[in-house]
Amino acid sequence: MATLKAWFENSRRSYRENLYVGPVPLYGLMRDVFSNISFKSDYAASLRGLGEKGIVIYALKDRSQLNTLVLYDLALRQGIPRPTFAFDLNMILWQPLSKAAGAIFFSLKRLFSRTIQSNQESLHALQGEMEKGNHTVIHLGGSEFYENEAVEDALLHIMDSAAGMEKPVYLVPVLITYGRRREKEKESTINILFGQTENTGAIRRLITFLRYAGKIIVIPTTPIAVHDYLAQYGHLAKGDLTKQLRYELIERIDEERTALLGPVLKARQEIISMVLQDTKLLQYIQQEASSGKKDDQALIKEARKYLYEIAADYEDGVISVFYRLLTWLWNNIYDGVVVDREGMARIRNISKKMPFVIIPCHRSHIDYLLIHYLFYDNHIQLPFIAAGTNMAFGPFGYIFRKCGAFFLRRSFRGNRLYGEVFTCYIRTLLQEGLPLEFFIEGGRSRTGKMIMPKYGLLSMVLQAYQEKATDDLAVIPVYIGYDRIIEEKSYLQELGGVPKTEEKMIDLVKNSRILRKRYGRVYVNIGEAIYLKSYLAAQEKSLEEVTTEERQSLYRKIGYEVVMSINRVSVVTPFALISSGFLSHDRRGISHDDLKEILSELYEYLLHRKVGLAATFANREKAVGDALSMFVENGYISRMGIEEDEDAEIDETIYSLEDNKRPQLEYYKNNILHYFLPLSFLATSMLSYPSDAVSLEQIVEDYRFLKRLFRHEFIFDDRQDDVIDVNDTLSYLHDRGVISPLSTAEGTHLEIKGLGRYQLEHFAGLIENYFESYWVVIRGCAYLRKGPRSERVWMKNLLKLGTRMYRKGEIRRSEALSQGNYQNAVAFLVDQQILSAVDLPDKKDRKDARIYALQDDKQALDALRRKIFRYM
Repeated sequence: MATLKAWFENSRRSYRENLYVGPVPLYGLMRDVFSNISFKSDYAASLRGLGEKGIVIYALKDRSQLNTLVLYDLALRQGIPRPTFAFDLNMILWQPLSKAAGAIFFSLKRLFSRTIQSNQESLHALQGEMEKGNHTVIHLGGSEFYENEAVEDALLHIMDSAAGMEKPVYLVPVLITYGRRREKEKESTINILFGQTENTGAIRRLITFLRYAGKIIVIPTTPIAVHDYLAQYGHLAKGDLTKQLRYELIERIDEERTALLGPVLKARQEIISMVLQDTKLLQYIQQEASSGKKDDQALIKEARKYLYEIAADYEDGVISVFYRLLTWLWNNIYDGVVVDREGMARIRNISKKMPFVIIPCHRSHIDYLLIHYLFYDNHIQLPFIAAGTNMAFGPFGYIFRKCGAFFLRRSFRGNRLYGEVFTCYIRTLLQEGLPLEFFIEGGRSRTGKMIMPKYGLLSMVLQAYQEKATDDLAVIPVYIGYDRIIEEKSYLQELGGVPKTEEKMIDLVKNSRILRKRYGRVYVNIGEAIYLKSYLAAQEKSLEEVTTEERQSLYRKIGYEVVMSINRVSVVTPFALISSGFLSHDRRGISHDDLKEILSELYEYLLHRKVGLAATFANREKAVGDALSMFVENGYISRMGIEEDEDAEIDETIYSLEDNKRPQLEYYKNNILHYFLPLSFLATSMLSYPSDAVSLEQIVEDYRFLKRLFRHEFIFDDRQDDVIDVNDTLSYLHDRGVISPLSTAEGTHLEIKGLGRYQLEHFAGLIENYFESYWVVIRGCAYLRKGPRSERVWMKNLLKLGTRMYRKGEIRRSEALSQGNYQNAVAFLVDQQILSAVDLPDKKDRKDARIYALQDDKQALDALRRKIFRYM
């Protein structure tokens, strides 16, 4: 009797909203369904932290038993705060039998006594759970545009209860979405019948749940601390306070949904139709038709053909399959991806507010896959990515288009209609609020350095912004780096003069051997975003007021800021550091102790610059040792150790670097060379004088000249004064005991101390190959004395000349035999008006169209020859 009486007493406290730990038959059938729910460890850690400090109240947008159960299951699996009560939800089906029986009995008792469970009882139960320190779940009624008295009463009770509690109370809005499917204006028949979104009826929700249970994603958004909220808005009337709080909670969930999925997506055909109806495009077509060459219908037909060549055809199903394939790739070919998590979080926050443009550096074809993979993995809407038509080959073109790639030709030359169509397509995507991605360098960097920015796509984006395609736009620089790249061999061939070939399906088959290799880690860092609205507002003139020349200057300025930002967040890897160490001199061999000393000098300077270092440098000795072993295994270097019968005090480990392997290491040295440039320039300057005492004035003059000389090789921050750069670098050398100031009657000099000259040689050696490359080009100007030559012909001449000079010993570094370096040296000579360059309009290939000729200023060429020879 006592037990039965206790059961009756407990049943009075049994609510249909209660959630219990215990054997629940129906819940047991669902546990396997819940096992694949996507919930990041970062989210779990954050919620556990809130639970340790106070009371967590999960806020779901819609009234849903299944979504509540998803949270409950996550709490049991992940150790996050476990809800014990779901306000205004009948959870009897998900309660242990004894508890469910009690709740049913209590409900029947009310029924026979002609009462029902009132909203006030539910509110009282909610308040009671909070007073016990338990965590709960509430729903927000779906939309802030419809009043919901029950929800507002619950929020008011929560605030009233929280005001009198010592423990803080946190309202945590939670997005629960059934997969990564972008909402589309034209749904499939299944989605029309059964529903896709979370805002559906019970039957449709169950069908959606069962269809997509394996793809459920749970994202807790930024919590609201009730105490802080009341302190800020407590002066409002209670009705206004609850309405504002409900609106804020729903808004945060909707923002997370936007960050994850992006705006509603129109079909490819509809986007094409929108472009063809664009006012500016139609104006251009009418203008062209008036010339009489083609009528407007023929031009529209041609524009439509271009759009089918260009436009993406995004499809979620392909994305999810590709994600699984890429997960395998990172884990089997690479040793994982090291991601800037804070940077990714910044992108997610930006994506809630405005469209954005991702601009990564371009080192490998893997870049195309990597950004999409990381965004998918970090719950960020996927950008539509600009890809060259060379990527639209075989079935991969179809796959890339389905993943959001849109294709552009390498050149719009001679086809203005194509350029107008493409510009309009970019503007339409931004009008739709869709994020974009493109590579500002144009093509992949074959040298490992940042390539000078190209302004075509950037100008289209800025033009679209000027034309009010979007209220604001974030331009986000992204660094992508690799311990090793899979295209290493082809890059070396191209730099050696082998013509670039278009990608074909057969090439991938031939390169299937890469699947049997390991390529180390991949690194991704996020630079500071440029917000166009505030950035352009800070300029002296608006976009409407600038001249064409000033507009081009603005494009260059923004482009340089993007690539400088990428350089600033680039990562120093053990692979790149060791490559720099080996290439800091021209000897074939080096002892382990000497290499260790050089690496230490390079590393200390990087620490001084406070640059980003790979996480493996936490144990520098192991990181260097592992990287050296990889160098040996991959045949970059050979290692001769101490034999058993040799005297360890006499003999030592020697590393040998063959000349034909140096260009392979050059690529990785170039990944981080920009960090060393100030010191390399100063070291080169000081070593170019026979005396140990060098004039400070001459050093500054040399520094400025070297920046001009290599302006096509490296990205320089022209906002920083050269004198400041020189002084900062000299201060470092002084602190290291390499130099000391020396006052003379002729002015301030710097004296190289002790072993300082030996130490400076390591830094000067990092750029020695560039002087050798430029020396080849200066010598090669002799070919032009016989008359102008096309770029293609002259480059062949320079490649042959460089090889002869290398074999004769006039240049000592095989990495100097680089077509990329030659091209940049030629660009400098054109800047100096030592050479002239003319483009012939009747030639389609740029290398055949560009003709170089030697100018009459022989003195300028001789002066440059003498100066460069002094630095070598």
